[in-house]
Amino acid sequence: MGLLAEIQNDAISDTTPASTLLRKCLVLAHNLDSSMLEDWVLYELKGYPADAEVPDYRKIRINFKVSANNLAWQVKNQPVPQALVATALDDPDCDMFKCRQAIGTIHEDEIKGSATMNINLDNYSLILQQSGIFDSSFNISRFWGEIPASQVLGIVDAVRNRVLEFALALSKKYPNAGEVGGISIKEPAVEKTVNQIFNTTINGNAGFVGNGEHATVNITVGHGNFGDLRQQLMQHGIADEDIKELELAVASEPQIDTDKKYGPKVGQWVGKMIGKAASGAWNVGIQTGGVILEKALLKYYGIE
Repeated sequence: MGLLAEIQNDAISDTTPASTLLRKCLVLAHNLDSSMLEDWVLYELKGYPADAEVPDYRKIRINFKVSANNLAWQVKNQPVPQALVATALDDPDCDMFKCRQAIGTIHEDEIKGSATMNINLDNYSLILQQSGIFDSSFNISRFWGEIPASQVLGIVDAVRNRVLEFALALSKKYPNAGEVGGISIKEPAVEKTVNQIFNTTINGNAGFVGNGEHATVNITVGHGNFGDLRQQLMQHGIADEDIKELELAVASEPQIDTDKKYGPKVGQWVGKMIGKAASGAWNVGIQTGGVILEKALLKYYGIE
């Protein structure tokens, strides 16, 4: 049985741990020489560090609850609206739990049968107390968040489904892709196809939804962080040699004006990439390609 077939069988098996499945994917990534697949697998196996973007399937909405008392009254398990907590903590995304832990630490047998899981937020009790949300006579004894246990289990299912879709799509195009010497992503045509399959199956719709000027693109790039920029561009199918060319361009043009006008070298590079989108060499539509580049570069330059 070949490696791709093993991965497919493990992906549909409820008895094979997700971490075992991912370790086989790590071997596949090595055989393909695919850094994109390897990075994703390692994040899932080791956990997502604080500076890494967490995939949407690992983001879970939190329901806040509090217990408090004063001399006359006591409240238990009282729901607290997300908007009030966001105001108190000055964090509009505080109600989004980003699950960064390694997938091997999500124990399905322990979670099954539970309706919710709790996140201890007692460290924020004093801030909540001083925010004026509650009557000042009340003392907060507990503050926590609840997330549906089913959505935590859904992380494991999401990984299995993505691996299965990737393996099926890859085997359809390259049946011997999992074997040593089968294919090499160093070949430009193979790299383009494998990256497209990765973006469609693992990332989901190549990181954007819709098409044309109405496409919604999810881009996370820190101001001046070319590592972030490189990762985002690779995820959207831009070749390594093009990214290296951009790196030289932005190094010589490290800033742009607030009118969002690029320097001549960066502008020339953007024009080149739009030309590739028009010719089909970059596998996105012209307008969608323009949206991807604009969002990524403006975030890099700190304009958005």
